[in-house]
Amino acid sequence: MSLAAMVLADRSDRLVGFYDRWIDVATLGHAGRVRNVVLGQIAPGQRLLDLGCGSGTLAVAAARAGAEVVAIDRSAAMLSLARQKAAAAGVAVDFRQGDVAFPPLGGERFDVATATFVLGELSGDSAALVLRRAAEALSPGGRLVIADEVAPASLGARFLVGLLRAVQWVVSFLVLEQVAPTRRHPWRTLLAGAGLELVPERSSRSGSLVVLVGRRPADLPRAVLAVAPLDDVLPVGVVRAVLRAAAWLDAPIPVRPGVYRVGQPGPAGPVLLTGNFLASVEAVRGGLAGHGAYVVVEDSQGWNVWCASDAGLFDAEKGAALIERYGLDTLVDTRRIVVPRLGGRVRSRLAALSGWDVDVGPIEARDLPAFLSTGISPPMLSLRRLYGRPERVRVAALTLMQLAVLLLPLRLVPPAYRRPTQDFALLAGVLLPLAHDALPGRTGISKASALGGLVALSGVVAGRLRLREGLVILASAPLVGWIYQSSTPVIFWKRLWR
Repeated sequence: MSLAAMVLADRSDRLVGFYDRWIDVATLGHAGRVRNVVLGQIAPGQRLLDLGCGSGTLAVAAARAGAEVVAIDRSAAMLSLARQKAAAAGVAVDFRQGDVAFPPLGGERFDVATATFVLGELSGDSAALVLRRAAEALSPGGRLVIADEVAPASLGARFLVGLLRAVQWVVSFLVLEQVAPTRRHPWRTLLAGAGLELVPERSSRSGSLVVLVGRRPADLPRAVLAVAPLDDVLPVGVVRAVLRAAAWLDAPIPVRPGVYRVGQPGPAGPVLLTGNFLASVEAVRGGLAGHGAYVVVEDSQGWNVWCASDAGLFDAEKGAALIERYGLDTLVDTRRIVVPRLGGRVRSRLAALSGWDVDVGPIEARDLPAFLSTGISPPMLSLRRLYGRPERVRVAALTLMQLAVLLLPLRLVPPAYRRPTQDFALLAGVLLPLAHDALPGRTGISKASALGGLVALSGVVAGRLRLREGLVILASAPLVGWIYQSSTPVIFWKRLWR
């Protein structure tokens, strides 16, 4: 509901003021009414923990009502706006910057905790950990109040909310790349999983939003999830063949996130982190054949690690949440986890959040046994090995499919401009992967531009192309190269050693 708006605000101070308006629009005007319901759960003099406070509207209102408020958010721009609101209202709020799953609290206790319009932005594991953190911060008998999104009851409201979610998806994709709309988690299940008792008489619903209240019991049970065999979540038979074919073309086919075991790792077993893209998980499973290990599969929204890492979907917070939720520290003797090299940017953050040592492993899963025995990744010198014939064929097929879709609008332009672009796109879709290492440049755009220049110049000189057609090819080459670049992991890989 608010993630794209928050990121936009972080990038431009001028957009911060539109955050509250977007929340009102996205909730069809129910946000204010729900916020008042949440405020009704807070009494003067109580200590309030507001998780994911955003622009501070709820925190400031609670402080004005006499509560002692600690408010946490990860966005510096949001906190800046929140502090301005508090100063304008003449109230004191302790605003702190931090991740809501790992809040900077230091053992403090609260009477009430709130999480409004924030949990839907998180993966299921991260949201569950946030609720657990909130439960641990509550005094016995304290209440946790969550307000978030559910499916509307009426058909008309579902249509309007669906339309807004579609707009949000487009904005999120343009801003963050490959980000789905907010999640509608099973809220009651999450509350129970955090060890809280639902208080139904204090819960309510307004439009597409729900308010749920959980009470902390005197003794908060420890919630640790069981580690299942990895094979249990991998598809089999015809379904596996169909899904693998889709994954071969980079379709985001997800595996259920969690912590799984391969073989019988025992206390000395290594711990590996990966995303929940089916092909990635199966590659790790194949690379570990005959070995025992724990595999932490985090929610990368079904995208492979290098795409998810580039888009910020493969992050340290999800991995750290899974380590804690499954109690991995009780299963292994050494707190050490291996992250894939294409997702290695999470290393320092994951170490800080989890307290574990983090090693950056190899690019390819087939090198895992050698890495686990020596601790040394193989040298990345062979482009032929990293980008062999099977991978080039796959990238060519994927590039041609994407070009076929993205060039559909050319049907609206005159044939004199359409045909040269289509012919070059077909040629380049095949030649770019096959001749990748022979073409100059380090990116798909530069390689396609070089190929376009060669095709245009030779065609015009030989009299097979008119000058206008050659110029059309030159103009379309960067777009074709961009499509190829988005399909070619080797271009991303080369950033790691050049």
